[in-house]
Amino acid sequence: MVCSQEGWYYIFMSKRGPKRLVTQAVRLGEYGQTRWHIELECGHAVDSARKPKVNEDRLCCKTCIAPPAPAPLMEVLSADREDRNFFDPYDPMEDIRVRAAIASKVGVPMDQVELVNGTATVFLDAQQLRNILK
Repeated sequence: MVCSQEGWYYIFMSKRGPKRLVTQAVRLGEYGQTRWHIELECGHAVDSARKPKVNEDRLCCKTCIAPPAPAPLMEVLSADREDRNFFDPYDPMEDIRVRAAIASKVGVPMDQVELVNGTATVFLDAQQLRNILK
């Protein structure tokens, strides 16, 4: 359904919407300033100045026809933070620890181990290769 700007204004500002049965009504406020918090059968709530008849009256629920609200940006980013690691800073000490562990395991100096994007390359000369293969 495509509506113009005025069309959406007419839908939300008028009393149009699906009629829902009133399931519960709670009076709020003091004498002279009474408001009613009304629960509808669809699960939405409406505030009104008039007292409804519970399980008899049917009121329009504008929330049922409202387009869904987009999720806030913080909710979107926090939902999959574990997967993407947006905010984790680069830790150079971790690279040094990995390089040192690989160098000690292979038995070469640490400057012969290169670590790029999580991939390690070990540069060996002929004598070091012969010692590893023994």
